[in-house]
Amino acid sequence: RVVAEHAPDALVVGLPLNMDDSEGPAARSMREFGSVLAARFRMPVHFQDERLSSAEADARMARSGRTHGEKKALRDALAATAILEEFLRRGASDARSGAP
Repeated sequence: RVVAEHAPDALVVGLPLNMDDSEGPAARSMREFGSVLAARFRMPVHFQDERLSSAEADARMARSGRTHGEKKALRDALAATAILEEFLRRGASDARSGAP
């Protein structure tokens, strides 16, 4: 529904890399998910390092003045925003390569 509504040219998937830059089971799972998305929507899927995105979300919430309950509800959305902002800041060419 979101893809149909917004008609993006590509999708960005967070890639949970290990702190040593290696890809573990969670990253492999997200690459598989990216393959499913690419096949279903017939568009490119880019992978963006999502390390520290939750920490960035927590920092943004700390500055927001929201209650603990409100912060918890917003954490994933803010982390996703941080992933996309980093992708856009670096540019698609700098995102983790590899076809989904």
